[in-house]
Amino acid sequence: MLKFFTFKASNDPDPLSIVKLQNFDYIEGENINPQIIIESPNISLYCLDPQNQQAIFVETPLDIQLSNAPFFYQAQYEYAQRLIAVPLEDLPQLMTAIEEPIEKMIMIYSVGRCGSTLLSKVFNQIETVLSLSEPDVFSQIVGLRNPDGSNDTEIAQLLKICIYLLSKPALKGKQSCCVLKLRSFCIELGDLIYQAFPDSKVIFLYRNAEAVVQSSISAFVYMSTMLPTIAQNIDLYSRFIPLLKEYASDIDFTDSTAIDVYTTAWLSVMQRYRFLQQQGISTCTIRYENLVADPQKIVSAIFDYCGLSLAEVSHACQVFAKDSQSGSNLSKENLSKHEIQIPDILEIRQKVNKLLQKHPEIKTPDFWVPDTLS
Repeated sequence: MLKFFTFKASNDPDPLSIVKLQNFDYIEGENINPQIIIESPNISLYCLDPQNQQAIFVETPLDIQLSNAPFFYQAQYEYAQRLIAVPLEDLPQLMTAIEEPIEKMIMIYSVGRCGSTLLSKVFNQIETVLSLSEPDVFSQIVGLRNPDGSNDTEIAQLLKICIYLLSKPALKGKQSCCVLKLRSFCIELGDLIYQAFPDSKVIFLYRNAEAVVQSSISAFVYMSTMLPTIAQNIDLYSRFIPLLKEYASDIDFTDSTAIDVYTTAWLSVMQRYRFLQQQGISTCTIRYENLVADPQKIVSAIFDYCGLSLAEVSHACQVFAKDSQSGSNLSKENLSKHEIQIPDILEIRQKVNKLLQKHPEIKTPDFWVPDTLS
């Protein structure tokens, strides 16, 4: 195992890009005892380096609580002091070295722009819960999974190891439950994560497609520059947005607002969640509009499903009065600085509905997922 002393690259990575070792400039350091990864609460899994068959961990200051960050992977990069590289073949041994693994696992999937960061913050108010918002190694693993499922066995084992390493208690004996909120397209791993953790609780958040598209246009100002790349690499991006290939001929890749791409991404996540439901996976389905209309009621139902104390609900719901993404590039303050021309809602509605008509089940932007809490 090697430790790397690091300094930040001269050009910071796009804060919304998927994590990779190349985000850092680094120099190679000394060999270290692998046990330090298990024993140190300030060392966390950052990414995989498939080319060199290693996993990269970051060491951050002891006084920085990464779980408080709106986006875990961005805080890891911002506060990283050193990197630790571990051969992938050594990860199973590291996993078994965890003396007190987390007892309860809760996964949060969503369509994006629908309150999932807020819900992660809700869980983070409970002392016995470790809630991480977007540890991004899972985004990498989405790209590593073969569409034909030919490497599912290896991917499932890798997911199990990564989850155990990320959920190692920051303070021994304090946290008995881990909540992992992932990026929207990571729902593509939902079946394998459930296979590895069959007792886990699964929460899904969704929102009206028109509202998601409108919010995405405001948030992801870089998307217009990516459209040509997406159009030229459909097979690659289809790993993250599976319906992209099927809908490619209906998508206007010259539209700088990317309405069609956002709609297809929303639809892909919704379709994948319906697949998970149909596989018999026990889930808790939350509609954003219901969550913000009556937080106490919905959070109470969520806590009840997760086996958490209802006495914690009132305290946890205090986060609804704050900006859950404060301090990040997606904070309300930062988004208000963007001089983005949002298309008229009628234009968004027309384009969204046109694409949805092609789908056999999810034909309207306000599609109500079966078994949604109300």
